[in-house]
Amino acid sequence: MSKKSSILTQLISGFSLIIIAIVAVTIFWSYRSSSEAVQSRSNQYLLESVKQLQGKMDAILLDHDRLSSTIMLSPIIQNNLKDVAGNRRPRTDGREINHFIDQHTRSINYDVQLKLFSLYDRQVYSNTSSLKVLWEREQEIHSAYWYPAIGENRGKMVWFGADVWQNGNIPVLMGARQIINYDDLQPLGTLFLVLPVAVIDNAVNQFQLGPHEKIQISDSFNTIVYSTDPKDIGMYMESGMVEKFSSGKAQVIQQKVASRNMFISYAHSAYNQWSVYAYIDAKEAVKDLNSIRRNILLIGLFGIAAALLFTFFFSWTLSRPIRILAFKLNKVERGTTLPLLKRTMNKEMDILYSSYNSMLQNLDHTIADLADKRISEKQAQIVALKAQFRPHFLYNTLNTIYWSLAGKRLREEAQMVLALSDLLRYSIDRGSEFVTVEEDLQQLDRFIYLQKLRYEEKLRVELTVIPEVRLCQIMKLTLQPLIENAITHGLEPAVRDYWLIRVLVYSEGSSLVITVEDNGEGMTGERMIEALSTENNSPVNLLHTGIGLSNLHNRIKLIYGQEYGLKLSESELGGLLVRVTVPLQYDQDHKGGST
Repeated sequence: MSKKSSILTQLISGFSLIIIAIVAVTIFWSYRSSSEAVQSRSNQYLLESVKQLQGKMDAILLDHDRLSSTIMLSPIIQNNLKDVAGNRRPRTDGREINHFIDQHTRSINYDVQLKLFSLYDRQVYSNTSSLKVLWEREQEIHSAYWYPAIGENRGKMVWFGADVWQNGNIPVLMGARQIINYDDLQPLGTLFLVLPVAVIDNAVNQFQLGPHEKIQISDSFNTIVYSTDPKDIGMYMESGMVEKFSSGKAQVIQQKVASRNMFISYAHSAYNQWSVYAYIDAKEAVKDLNSIRRNILLIGLFGIAAALLFTFFFSWTLSRPIRILAFKLNKVERGTTLPLLKRTMNKEMDILYSSYNSMLQNLDHTIADLADKRISEKQAQIVALKAQFRPHFLYNTLNTIYWSLAGKRLREEAQMVLALSDLLRYSIDRGSEFVTVEEDLQQLDRFIYLQKLRYEEKLRVELTVIPEVRLCQIMKLTLQPLIENAITHGLEPAVRDYWLIRVLVYSEGSSLVITVEDNGEGMTGERMIEALSTENNSPVNLLHTGIGLSNLHNRIKLIYGQEYGLKLSESELGGLLVRVTVPLQYDQDHKGGST
């Protein structure tokens, strides 16, 4: 036999597994919910930061947009450009115009260039600046990719990236717009505003960028006009990146960039159609999450250790009384019968200890009674042997009466005694519990014969048996109790001109079916249920044979199975119909010729 583990081991193992599982699930869900919350806050922070950068950038460009509008719509500029457009001599000298522009740009604390071209490049005005555009006539830039947008915007500023000269070519932010005649809204010329890229630096400084992180700003033509990595300026944005954010909706995505896992935060300006991209290292973005994970793991390990200690203490305390009881019971098996004197802390173990002590107190009485019981068993065997002689004495006495009556030529009385003798012999005989239908029918014939001697013509029995079922095996005394029940409980209480019992024995599929119905007083539905109840087996409710309907019903179920037994219903004759169903079985000696 395999060695079994102790209850202490089982308790510790079981509770430990449960606690570890609970703590593991708690850690998992805590970490998952925390990581989702941290990542959500990180994404929200990145998105808000990019939106703020885009807003600051718009504010800077809008300030310069307003400045250019003020200059463009001033009377001195409008009048001069109208004169040039009408092929008239300008009413204001060009130096005064340049001085006027200088006055309006002087308040800006960084170097900017504002340059005006009249129609057909007849006049060019500019402020004083170290920044120089790389063309002197507007006609020189008609082929530039951004030039058509100036005319399409009808006076609105177009912002884009370009190069100017300042001790060499440098990238700048450039705005361009048509100068519109405010009288007839016809173009008078073109205005160009050049800003250094450095104006965006102050807005970008809010980001604490790591070594692999960067900010990129692209114009409406997808040209990178600003980047914390100067090598990117002037390059085109990757088409795949532009496609991902083609909806223009501010969002954060996670993507590998140069084999690094990055968060890319995006915002788009409705004012100038520029886009801001912030590339943030995913590890840096969720560094707080790693700290949370470590703390959760440490708390979880500490909780598991504390829980395991508590489990060991609780299991030891709970199992100790059981182990003491098991030890004592083992001693009892070896002959030691010492009672338990300790008290326990819980009610159940106190009951077990009391029961154990009571068992020990009764054990001596039990051992003392064994000798008396052995004597009683021998006496019972003697009584049983004597009882075997009584049926034989009864049979012999009935046979003596039969021959006495036969000798006196009392044929009917002698036949009645003989039938009674055979009836009793069949009922009491200790042979097989199974007989053929034919044998049980012979017993039924003897019983009907005796009943007809009593009731004469008042009792009528119609018996129909299908020939092929006569050799089927059934329980002994199956038919007689059914007829006896019909007479005793159905017909005798009823007032009828004659009593009719109809018996039918036939096969139905793999079952043998026996139906017995009468024209007696019948039963109510409630009485039918009560008649088959197991509580209806008291001697008062037994038939003359000592076998009641419920007894017969339960015997059939025990021997053949729950799907077999008796069913009671109302008969078309007016009384009760009893239907008995048992398996269709043949004795092996007759099976071949009977099926």
